[in-house]
Parts: sequence; structure tokens; C-alpha cells
Amino acid sequence: MPDINEIKISPHFLLKDFQCKCCGQVKLHPNLLEKMEKLWEKTNGKFRITSGYRCEKHNKEVGGVINSKHTKGLACDITSENINKTYEILKELGFNFIKLNMKKNYIHVEL
Repeated sequence: MPDINEIKISPHFLLKDFQCKCCGQVKLHPNLLEKMEKLWEKTNGKFRITSGYRCEKHNKEVGGVINSKHTKGLACDITSENINKTYEILKELGFNFIKLNMKKNYIHVEL
């Protein structure tokens, strides 16, 4: 039987792109998906989601903050080859919060 998270939820994303790494569960706010789709269009898909939804257990294991937006389907972390350019594009898309971590080469975005 195929994995239910293989469902295509937008032109460029499957549900599994946002699933928890430990349990496969997904919570995803439609506005987050919409903004990530816009990012895909502006970068031609030149980024990768490294962390989408996190269950409470996984969030604790990775050192996430209490009440993390990841646990509500309102945040994701991404990486790309040109992280600075991706960061600039993200600023145009209207996220409530964007944090660039150059040391670990990822960007955290949240609604």
C-alpha cells in the first residue's frame, strides 16, 4: 500500500515534504504551503525543506523551543545552495519571522 503522505498537495510539493521526521505525522497551515509554493516559483525549486512539522517528541529531541511553530504546522526550515539569495526572496514573501543561520546553513521561517 502506498504511503498516504505521497499525496501531491500543490504543484511542487508532496505532503511528505512537510512531515515529521520521527513519526510521519503532518500539520500544515495552508498559508505556509502557499508561501513555500511562491518561494519555489521564485527560485525554480532551488531549496530543500529540512524540517517541517515536528511532533512534540521530535521537537524536544532536536532542541526546539517550547510551543514551537513547527509543532503547529506554522514553520519550516530550509536550506539552499545560495542561502543569501533565498533569504532575500523570503523577506519579500511576507513571513512573520525569518531567521538566517549561516553557521548551520539554514533559514527558519514562520507565519
